[in-house]
Amino acid sequence: MKIAITYNADTHLKPHLNEVERLGEDEVAESALDVHAALAQHHHCELFPVGDCIAGALLAIRDYAPDLVFNLCEGVLGRTRWEAHFVLALDLLGIPYCGCDAVTIALTQDKGLIKQLLRQLGVATPEGLAVAPGCPEGQILADIDAMLRRAPSGRVIVKPIREDGGIGVDATGVVRSAAAALARCHAVWAQYQQPALVEAFIDGEEYNLALYASQQGMVALPPGQIVFAPGLAPEARVVGWQAKWNIGSVEDISTESRIAHSLDPTLLAEINATCRHVAGMIGMSGYCRFDLRRGPDGRINIIDINANPDIGPGSGFRKALAAADIRFEDFLCELIHVRLHGHRVPWASAA
Repeated sequence: MKIAITYNADTHLKPHLNEVERLGEDEVAESALDVHAALAQHHHCELFPVGDCIAGALLAIRDYAPDLVFNLCEGVLGRTRWEAHFVLALDLLGIPYCGCDAVTIALTQDKGLIKQLLRQLGVATPEGLAVAPGCPEGQILADIDAMLRRAPSGRVIVKPIREDGGIGVDATGVVRSAAAALARCHAVWAQYQQPALVEAFIDGEEYNLALYASQQGMVALPPGQIVFAPGLAPEARVVGWQAKWNIGSVEDISTESRIAHSLDPTLLAEINATCRHVAGMIGMSGYCRFDLRRGPDGRINIIDINANPDIGPGSGFRKALAAADIRFEDFLCELIHVRLHGHRVPWASAA
C-alpha cells in the first residue's frame, strides 16, 4: 500500500510563537518520522512536509497517488485555523485519510464554539466567553466581572481560542479581576492574532482520555492524570507551554503526566461515558483526546477536545497505548483499516 504522511513544516511562518513554544511545533516532524518508521515496515511510505506552498504540496501528494494519507498537519501556512482546510482539500481531491474530518476539526479547534455546543448537549464545561478585538470593552468587563462572581475559584483563565499544545497558556492568564482579564485578552489579540477565550478557572483534579476507532468499535485507552506538586501555586496549575516545553522550569518540574491506574470506578465510568457521548454527537472518527477537570461539585468538566492530538514519542497518547499494551504499529493499522474499509464505529460501545 502507498501511504503519504503529511505534516506542517511552517514554524518559520509563526512569528507569534516564543522560542519555547516553537519546540512543541517542531515535534510534529518527529511524530511524522515515527509514523513513517512504523508503517514503512509493511507499506511504501513517503513524507510530505507542508510548508510555504499548499498547492505544491497537494499536487505532489496527488502525483504520488497514495492509497491513503496519514495526516498530521496542525494548521498550514502558519495558521492554526486552516487545519481543517487542509483536510477539506484532501476530501475534494478524493484522497482518503486517517483522522477526523474537516467539520469535526473545525468544531473542536474553536474553543468558544465547542464550549457552546457542549453546554447545549448538557455536558459539564466551565463557563466561557469568546472575546474578539473590537467588542465593546465596557460590556466585556461587565460580563467577565459577572463570570468571576459565579466562578467557584474566584478566577478566570484567558487563552487563545484556536491554539493547542499549551501555546498561549500560562500562569499569567489566570487572573482575579475583569481588568486583568481584559488586559490579557489584549495580549492574546496582539501576539496570536485571534480572539481570546475567557473561561472560569477550575482548580481541581485534571485528567485526559484518548479514544480511537478500531474494527471492534471505539477503544477508550486508560485515562491519564496530571499531578501538580503541592507547592505549585493554584494559578500555575495549568498544562501550558511552560509545563510542556520549558524543560527545567518550575512548571515542568512540578507537573507530572501519568496513567491513572487506580481511579474510583464511578469516576472512571463518568469519564468514559462523557467522552464517548460527546465524540458520538460531534461525529468524531480516527483518534482524539479529551482534557478534563473535576469541578467542585465532583462532576467531570470537559476543558478541551483535540481532534488531532500529538501521537509522537513521549506523548500522553503513547503512554496510554503502552498502558493498554497496544503496539503503536497496531494502533496505526487499525486506523488505516477502519478508514479504508468504511467501518461505522459505535462510539458509545464499551471497549
